[in-house]
Amino acid sequence: VNATFSVAPAVGGAAGATDWDDEFLKLVGPELYRRPISGTVEAVRGWVREWAASFLKPGRGLTTPVQVVAVDEGVLLRFISSASGFADEEETADDKWEAAAAKSAALARGQEGRPDGALLILVEAEPSPRVRVCRAEMFAGVLVKEMSEAAVLQRLQKDLKAFEEARRL
Repeated sequence: VNATFSVAPAVGGAAGATDWDDEFLKLVGPELYRRPISGTVEAVRGWVREWAASFLKPGRGLTTPVQVVAVDEGVLLRFISSASGFADEEETADDKWEAAAAKSAALARGQEGRPDGALLILVEAEPSPRVRVCRAEMFAGVLVKEMSEAAVLQRLQKDLKAFEEARRL
């Protein structure tokens, strides 16, 4: 990619290096979501990790299987490719449930499928308390998981708001 940037001072005042660093940080990944948080960073970070683990439960509605990996400032929600095959006409509903449960357990252990992109969900204290979501592990040949990303971001926005409102009561 060939890109050129130009930077000019903000109207009404000069922006410092920290301000520009923060603005250019949006390009890494790229950043998909940014929101200030109320409450302590540690509390929100713990909540984000628990919240992300809920995507491992059946029926959470993602179109792509995920693996959840804790990182220093939050969590990595790694998309896992799933091999598709033909449906066996003699397979019963119980067989399908058993296979799905086994596959889910293997995914949770990171033993099935291959990484296929990720969302890095960070809870940062500096320069101000916030949550940021960036794409990660976007190697050659990895396709953007638009529907899964949209579902994660919508759920994060809704659930984080509910979490903060519940803590204010």
